[in-house]
Amino acid sequence: MTSEGKSKEITLYLLLGTLLVIALALSITFAVEYRNEHRLTAELERTQMELLSLGEQIRSIKDADLASMNAYIAAYAQIESLQNAYDQKLQQFVELYNLARDKDSHRSLIDIRSLEGSHHPETWKNMSEIITLVRQINEITKREGQVIHAMASLPESERVRYWHEEFVPLAAQEQVLREKLLVAGQNMSPKSTEQ
Repeated sequence: MTSEGKSKEITLYLLLGTLLVIALALSITFAVEYRNEHRLTAELERTQMELLSLGEQIRSIKDADLASMNAYIAAYAQIESLQNAYDQKLQQFVELYNLARDKDSHRSLIDIRSLEGSHHPETWKNMSEIITLVRQINEITKREGQVIHAMASLPESERVRYWHEEFVPLAAQEQVLREKLLVAGQNMSPKSTEQ
């Protein structure tokens, strides 16, 4: 074989070797991104389920048939014990959501989600609205708890007036936000919940 033939053969082997290294690097990148994507999705879903569970516990306490001021005081004492865990889960969910949204907005050349066809920009907008509403409801719940706590220290004769002046307006605001949350939740399309 001539030196020119050997040179072409070496070039061919180098080219094939380079293509093999590139293919291997792409495969490894794809596998790592796939694993990270699914890990983030699983963590986001787990945190969401825990948040929903705590929220349901709080909601069921608030929506119980509370027939007296003492029942409100007892109910909000229960809610107060759940509030810290709820706040932590909400913060964790928001951080994971922001991470997922940021990753989605900075897609790499090798992107699993584009291959799976699961990118839904409207999901980010809808979920941001839901998070905003949940945070607002959570803040009202805290303020309601403060009002009920203050009401507990009042004489019986002043509790009803205080409840009507301080608690009822907060409960009305919360109801409006709950209705908005329901609408926002219904706006999440089945495709977008695969996010």
